[in-house]
Order: sequence, then structure tokens, then C-alpha cells
Amino acid sequence: MVSSLSALAARTNRADEGLLALRKDLAQRTVTVRDRGDLVEVEADAAGKVLAVSVNSTLVRRVDARTLANAILQATTGAQRAAAELVAQRRAYHLG
Repeated sequence: MVSSLSALAARTNRADEGLLALRKDLAQRTVTVRDRGDLVEVEADAAGKVLAVSVNSTLVRRVDARTLANAILQATTGAQRAAAELVAQRRAYHLG
């Protein structure tokens, strides 16, 4: 009984250490995604929070507002999807 409790405690410790390492790892990571036309670039953190939006100043002069809005939406959605994929990859790495 004592050995099974010790084994459980050791597994719990490893899981706690893995979660802490995962949090530290993700806190330092961002993803950057562009829309298909390279008009907009969006940077997001691992939680999917948008940190920055950059617009290609050369191309933006050639498009209308609707095209720009769609590019922003496309890049933002892509960045949030990439952030979720990053979390899944890092979770598998740290927690197995």
C-alpha cells in the first residue's frame, strides 16, 4: 500500500512538473500567420490572443476595405488555429 502511494505521489509530482514546464514554455511562444495574399500578418500568443497586426503597405493601396477586412479575418483565424496547434504539440511534448 505504501509503495502504491509513493508511486502515485511520484506520478503526481511528474505531472505537476510537466504542467509547470508547459506553462513556462507556452508563455514564451508566439505564432505569426499571413493571409493567403500576404496583405496582413497577425501575431498571437499561445492562448490565441492577438498581439500584433501588420499590413503590407505596398499592397494595401491596391485593395478595397472589404478585401483588407477579409485578409485581417483570415490571418487572425489562422493565427488562432496555429496557436491551438502549438499548445497541442507542446502539451504532448511536456505531458506525453
